[in-house]
Amino acid sequence: MKNKIALISDTVALGLMEAKPEPAWRVRLSALRNKELIAPDYGAMYVVSYLKSKGFDVKVINPVADVHGEAELFKDSVNDPASYSDAPISKPEALEKSRKHLFDSLRSLDPDIILYPLSVYNLARYARKLLLEIRNSFPEKTIITGGIYASFHPAEILEDGGADVVVRGEGEITTEEVLRAIDEGRKINEIAGISYINEGEITHNPGRTPIIDLDDLPHLYEASNDFNIRKRYEILSELNPNDDYIPGCGFLTSRGCPELCTFCLDPAINNGRTRFHSPEYVKRVLQFCLENFSDRTNTFFFGDATFTMNKKRLNRILDIISGFPFKYQIQTRADYLDESIIARLAESRFTTVAIGAESLNERILNEVVKKRMTPETIIDASISVKKAGMQPVLTFIVGLPGEPKESVLRTARILIENKLTLATFFPLVVFKGTALYQEFLKKFSPEERESLRLNPASEEFLFLSEYFSSREEITDFTAEINRTLLEARACL
Repeated sequence: MKNKIALISDTVALGLMEAKPEPAWRVRLSALRNKELIAPDYGAMYVVSYLKSKGFDVKVINPVADVHGEAELFKDSVNDPASYSDAPISKPEALEKSRKHLFDSLRSLDPDIILYPLSVYNLARYARKLLLEIRNSFPEKTIITGGIYASFHPAEILEDGGADVVVRGEGEITTEEVLRAIDEGRKINEIAGISYINEGEITHNPGRTPIIDLDDLPHLYEASNDFNIRKRYEILSELNPNDDYIPGCGFLTSRGCPELCTFCLDPAINNGRTRFHSPEYVKRVLQFCLENFSDRTNTFFFGDATFTMNKKRLNRILDIISGFPFKYQIQTRADYLDESIIARLAESRFTTVAIGAESLNERILNEVVKKRMTPETIIDASISVKKAGMQPVLTFIVGLPGEPKESVLRTARILIENKLTLATFFPLVVFKGTALYQEFLKKFSPEERESLRLNPASEEFLFLSEYFSSREEITDFTAEINRTLLEARACL
């Protein structure tokens, strides 16, 4: 290949370090913060693995993982949960060191093409600002961006002037086609799934059909060395020893979800379609991780939205993974858990089953969230998981349109009565691509929307309902519910 290519990783981590969004740097959120600082963009790993399999030499710049290589840098010395972190990684000199590494690496590598993942809504405005800064520092380079956020905001990104091409949707095949066309001096106007500037006008080519056979893709850990995964694994497994999504200890065995939940991006991304890796592919990933990343933690996380959806495939996977020494964590829907599945999970060393519950108000579940589920299904599945010796971890949303505070309080009471206190409530946030975002646009003026931005760097917005008149009211109420559950958990 004629063109030299560099991919910039860790942009979310840089955003955390520079934008300091509230409340990310509170001591109580250290585990979540460290995961966001250290874990890489898994979509970018898939893209690099695929490009390398097609003969492209992509140099990955990791402004955090290449520079801050010791767990002590991420540890707080203060214990008060409400205090701000005093970890060395929080200091201005740590940010400066990372930024210097990024720009020095770009100057040293002198790539012809820069790939820039842009996936996370929570720090999207920061990521766009950094992208523009890179463009201004290296105006002669071709810059290509992609990722979940980029897929839903291509026009805004191109209007910023920071990128030449935006890859929409799954990035592996589209990025390869764009790079090959540039390398061969061909036009990109017939490549599906991209947006770009054409004669001064923003052009959106038709979308690309999703990849049918996911097994055609090399697994993400084939790019381990490029993303310094071993170092990330060592740091995060020391900081968060039994957490999910520790690099080297997890991946998604499928893409997509058949449901149409109104708060979720998946319906817009996958149009209700789920595609699966084969059990044999799952085995290859597990074997790789066992050989390279199993010396510090024995847990493995399957991050699929609906891991237990396809029962026949699930049983084949469970037959395979029984030969590995891991303990497993998953997330799934309550209605994809029956007694036989729960029993098999428990027999196969699964320890945690995360369930997105959202509400225990049946009208809200079905009319607002479009969950197609009853509260009884959620409670019964959670109790069965617990009886089988596993931990059910439930998540709920506060502020769903039409759900009063009393309904949320009733949900908390039901959880406590059933000793299902390992649950967390989150205030409702919306973002472009979700069905509820369209309701948000209708309900709030541009000025009101701006006041509801989650933080100055975010493209997520708090959705206030008729029962919550301010951001303080909804966040304080959510915090109180979580405190109540925490206290109940301590009494068990």
